[in-house]
Amino acid sequence: MTAGLREDPGLWLLLHLRRPGDRRRDRQGTCSVCGWSGRQLYSSWVLSRQLARRWGDALAARESLFCERCGCSLRVRRIASVLVDLYAGGATTLAELVREDAFRALRIAEINSIGRMHPFLAEAPGLTHVEYPEEDIQALSFDDERFDLVLTSETLEHVPDPHLALRETYRVLRPGGRHVFTVPVDPSLTATRSRSGLAPEHHGRGGGPFGLVTRRADMLAHTDFGRDLPEIVGAAGFDVHTDGEGIELVVIATRPAERA
Repeated sequence: MTAGLREDPGLWLLLHLRRPGDRRRDRQGTCSVCGWSGRQLYSSWVLSRQLARRWGDALAARESLFCERCGCSLRVRRIASVLVDLYAGGATTLAELVREDAFRALRIAEINSIGRMHPFLAEAPGLTHVEYPEEDIQALSFDDERFDLVLTSETLEHVPDPHLALRETYRVLRPGGRHVFTVPVDPSLTATRSRSGLAPEHHGRGGGPFGLVTRRADMLAHTDFGRDLPEIVGAAGFDVHTDGEGIELVVIATRPAERA
């Protein structure tokens, strides 16, 4: 385990104080962020009791299955894999990709840190990192067509108007640029819905001992995304492709290139 993991008390708890049955859900694999081949550790305590009742094992696996070396979750590794597929010359991991000249030339906006991927992305000289709500994704302060790539993960569901946020990421992308993102998609929902009038749902709060670390987390969800997510993204003007399905979906939204 790296020194960085030892300095993260929440992650340390998730990896070391797991329910006994969680170990049976561990996997073996190669991390698309750091390149480590080894165990990926499952922890059901990554979810609060409320979220566990609603989402079950699928979301717990997505938010855990942590790389034993760098601590990146399955969700984060899914994004890294998409970036390698889209941009790599010869790189097979994000750690290698950020050293390639073509990727280093990109102007990248990371809106909210993408978990433990962020220190790797920070090696790219063209990275601009901001945090919502200090930088409001519904009213970005950046000039039109500034970025080649916008990255968000588990952000759009927490803003009051995700449609406006998508239009803003479209605005700040150059033609041909991409917004690569994840949100939790509920495959049981045909149509995306506002959570107005529903019981409040907070993300980021964990269960078990991890709940003590995250008890003040207040990431209120405003939107439940359903199977119509690609249509919603397309309505903002993007060409839409997806990688994966269900809860593991990664969206690749491209601003169309200008036509003569």
